[in-house]
Amino acid sequence: MLKDNNIHRFESKLKRVDRPGMDNLIAYIRKSDFYSAPASTRYHLSCEGGLLQHSLNVLDAMRGLLLPGDGRVWEYHVAGQVVCTIPDESVTIMALLHDLCKTHYYKTSTRNVKNEQTGKWEKAPFYTVEDKMPLGHGAKSAMLAMQFIKLTNTELYAIWHHMGFTDQGADFGTVGRAMELHPAVLALHTADMMASRFMEGESGNKEAFADAPAGREAAGGIAIPASMPPMINDMDEPPVFEEAPPLEPGA
Repeated sequence: MLKDNNIHRFESKLKRVDRPGMDNLIAYIRKSDFYSAPASTRYHLSCEGGLLQHSLNVLDAMRGLLLPGDGRVWEYHVAGQVVCTIPDESVTIMALLHDLCKTHYYKTSTRNVKNEQTGKWEKAPFYTVEDKMPLGHGAKSAMLAMQFIKLTNTELYAIWHHMGFTDQGADFGTVGRAMELHPAVLALHTADMMASRFMEGESGNKEAFADAPAGREAAGGIAIPASMPPMINDMDEPPVFEEAPPLEPGA
């Protein structure tokens, strides 16, 4: 039930973004393993549907980090000063698509684990990495999204550099400069860390964040700029799942 609710919420958010190609992007996501994949192999939401839950958690964390501005925008404040304003649709795109790179990335394997009750060794499933599209991390998410929709400069920089200084292969000077030019980079990175470090356990959200995000919205637990229209909780049509192969050159 939680997974179904998460799919409804995820797709309704993206459908509210008025961007040519969004329907094709949603269709690709439906056909991929995005809705069933874990968010990681071990540390946070290493479970079926973990990637979907994590993406929604980042959206909630980012909205909680920002303050409502005039109209459908959010403000990023630092020491009482507004360092940037971010359209609501950009917040949605950055949060929900930042880990699109993790489609076709994990696989399920088995290993021998000792049953503490019986003392016998048994095979237990676990997630491991088998990257079918080795294009990097944030860069790969941006490139996949841009196969279907056009990203603004802010969205592109934020998704590309959402790992911040935790990206072991990153040029720290480049990341720092990206944050100076587009403070949304730091906002998205911070929200990502908030979700993975504070909100999520290995097999589900931690107790304080266990309620479905849609339920928290209905209860008024997430601040939305007053001029924004009401939340959409239903999709226009139910999801249809087919297998989507990794994107190939020239596809």
